[in-house]
Amino acid sequence: IGFPTANVALGEHLRPRFGVYAVRVLVEGEADDPKNWRTGVANLGRRPTFGKLQENFEVHLFDFAGDLYGEHARVQFTHFLRSERKFDGIDALIGQLKNDIDHARTVLMG
Repeated sequence: IGFPTANVALGEHLRPRFGVYAVRVLVEGEADDPKNWRTGVANLGRRPTFGKLQENFEVHLFDFAGDLYGEHARVQFTHFLRSERKFDGIDALIGQLKNDIDHARTVLMG
């Protein structure tokens, strides 16, 4: 739908509340230095707009055009933005995603 995401395998974990989060991400192999942490927005949930039932975790990194397939990353939840909800259609979802991205950029960049 126009927002490239890294789909993250969840495995065993202590699950936070379903919803949208502002996040920071460090790709494995990069030094744990503040300049290497990337910013983004993540969704943890079941994607009810698409009728999905399986829990899913997707991360959209801001201003990133690389390839993360097969890579491992550490994701830090920094701010809870909103609860997961079902939208009336794809256009409404895309509009909300744009708002989520703006909100995440604001809270992450100060």
